[in-house]
Amino acid sequence: MTDTLAARRLGAPFWRFWTSAAAVNVADGIRAAALPLIAASVSDNAFGVALITACQQGAWLVFGLGAGLVADRYPPARVVAAADALRVVMLSALLVVLLLDAVTIPLLAGTAFVIGVAETFRDTASHSILPRLVTEAQLERANGRLIGTEIVGNEFIGPLLGALLFAAAVSVPVAVDATALLIAAVLVLTLPKAASTVAVERPDGKRPPLRTELLGGVRWLLGNPRLAAVTCSGAAICFADSAWWSVLVVYSGNVLGLPEAGFGLLLAAGAVGGTAGALGAERLAERFAPHTVLVTGTLLSGLPAVVIALSDSPYVAAAMLAVSSGGFALWNVVALSTRQREAPREVLGRVTGTHRIVLYGSGMVGALAGGAIADALTLTAPFHVAGALVTVAAAGLLVVFLRERGTTP
Repeated sequence: MTDTLAARRLGAPFWRFWTSAAAVNVADGIRAAALPLIAASVSDNAFGVALITACQQGAWLVFGLGAGLVADRYPPARVVAAADALRVVMLSALLVVLLLDAVTIPLLAGTAFVIGVAETFRDTASHSILPRLVTEAQLERANGRLIGTEIVGNEFIGPLLGALLFAAAVSVPVAVDATALLIAAVLVLTLPKAASTVAVERPDGKRPPLRTELLGGVRWLLGNPRLAAVTCSGAAICFADSAWWSVLVVYSGNVLGLPEAGFGLLLAAGAVGGTAGALGAERLAERFAPHTVLVTGTLLSGLPAVVIALSDSPYVAAAMLAVSSGGFALWNVVALSTRQREAPREVLGRVTGTHRIVLYGSGMVGALAGGAIADALTLTAPFHVAGALVTVAAAGLLVVFLRERGTTP
């Protein structure tokens, strides 16, 4: 029993890493609430406010591959610390501008984009750190705690703090955001030397052309049917999820008859389900094969949308949102752990960058498609499309995993 407990213990280095990640996630949640509020206080132009969020998310599509290469070439812990330090600098500059009452929408958009670029490099490199701190058998346990904390920080504590701090003074959430990121950067620099190791250089000291290196993660992923199938299922989940979430606020008011506060409770129910799914992933991964858990998570992420569309009950909607978010979190934990376990360390950063570019891109297209489908057909059409899409994705994922298992010596 003692040996089993010791093997399950994640250790002090992991918990320092977890504390750093928790600080970052709360900071990200504060910023997610504060920047749009700051933009709205500067201008009542809806496009200008939306531009702030788009600038942060769009950075992934532009710099995802480069971030993966940097994570493979340089010590990942130092990349993470440098990215957090850059965000502290940008937020400090924004704080000065706010105190001078000189903020503008273009300035906010530029700040958001640089912060988004830094976040792209940070998140990619952080996925390369974890396998250096825990054993392969502990990956689901560790990732479950990290993703669960990410949901709580990004969707619960951070946004609530951001709104409350903004009510106190427009500059306060920016100052708290920068302080949390500074703490996170310092904590990452205290991690063991293993978190700062890089892949062994080639004996001749030469590197392939930059384009070849940048696309190394793409080629590796395309050559690995299992992980390619996981990425494709993730793309389907993100497209489907974004499609119906993009019209959920309209559905909530027009069909469910909920006020704004009621919509907030729906989002809270989703966050609760996501946290439960992330923390429960370890147990399911211990009992079932990875493809079983991945297929289950894929189906659970999208099929509840169909139930919501068929019911006009807010209680059913809240329950189904919890199930959907739980399924997505479950898929995320096992997909991430599988990638960290199977991708070679020297290419893990670029594989992660490729994977996330596909998911972010699918999510952006899905959000646009959801609005277009709702306008062209009915408000509930994106919900039904989501259910159909994840069903096809789950079937494809199952076929690939079973075929690969059948051909494995």
